[in-house]
Amino acid sequence: MSDFNSASFYGDDAQDLRGPPGLKGDKGDQGDIGPRGEEGKDALTVWQEAGNTGTIEEYLQAMRGPQGKSAAYRFGTFAVVGIQALEILMDHDVATACTIGANFAGCIASCTVPPINPWVATISRNDAPIGTLSVDTDGIATFSASPAIQLSRGDTLTLTAPEEPDEEIGRVRVTFVAELPDLPATPNPGVIG
Repeated sequence: MSDFNSASFYGDDAQDLRGPPGLKGDKGDQGDIGPRGEEGKDALTVWQEAGNTGTIEEYLQAMRGPQGKSAAYRFGTFAVVGIQALEILMDHDVATACTIGANFAGCIASCTVPPINPWVATISRNDAPIGTLSVDTDGIATFSASPAIQLSRGDTLTLTAPEEPDEEIGRVRVTFVAELPDLPATPNPGVIG
């Protein structure tokens, strides 16, 4: 085909001079099976040849990843203006066991439309009060509780507005952050050496 350039297939009037494609041929016979390859090295041998020493148990330990780090479990709510007395602002069913730090460490709250008077919402676990969220007249939001709070799967964490409504407060954002239990070490077969 290298003897022909693209112009070789067109006549003077730029019409393709090639004929129509032919029919597809029959499928050929399958070729013979090739020879069996050499036996490969097992992973322990490859590990040892990479300069490591040890028994199969030491090799398996080396293949485990490091202890997993704690992960965060986050959930939150947002309330606009018109928050009513004793309004339930959040009712969250906990999906997995976790721990909220002492004094709600790591949790975040803000208020961009401050209340006329200090505003204190109740935080409850399974209808039992466990802390508060306070918002002052400057819109500064703070949590209060003393010990860390253990949450179990299926617990309900509720945020309830105070008994006295505030006509002004609004745009209250709350994000609860809880720590999940440490993850176990996991096999990591992709690491050698």
